[in-house]
Amino acid sequence: MKTKNNIDPLIEWAVWAHLDRITDLELILLKGHLLLDNIIDITLERNNIAGYKNYSFFRKVKILEQIDFQNSKQKDFIISSLLTLNRLRNKIAHEFHFDIENGEFELWSLEILKNLEGTKFTKHTFRTKIVHSFSIISKNILELTK
Repeated sequence: MKTKNNIDPLIEWAVWAHLDRITDLELILLKGHLLLDNIIDITLERNNIAGYKNYSFFRKVKILEQIDFQNSKQKDFIISSLLTLNRLRNKIAHEFHFDIENGEFELWSLEILKNLEGTKFTKHTFRTKIVHSFSIISKNILELTK
């Protein structure tokens, strides 16, 4: 099993760079969710999991949850964070009156910043904290090892 690839720091930066140019919070959430879906695919592939390509984000997270990674506390936090993010994405998709600025998205990002390590690419503002949260969780998903 490949545990870490030299390109992983570049992926962390690419997630940040892709989202940093977006100003709309709903679009950051939707694009970030899609990017994390791809990061999960990389991690599942690295762990020799097959047949996941057409699965939903939720189902991929549940598969990720079943893998016995070394740092189970970190894995549990990541899984919980991904499920919370998926609930937020579903609210945008299914609740017409959902307000992205109600504090849930910000709380999600603050928990990521508090509990996971990653690179800070710019000064933190309300929006850039959220963007950094996506790059940081990406890095940490990629670093999960058996």
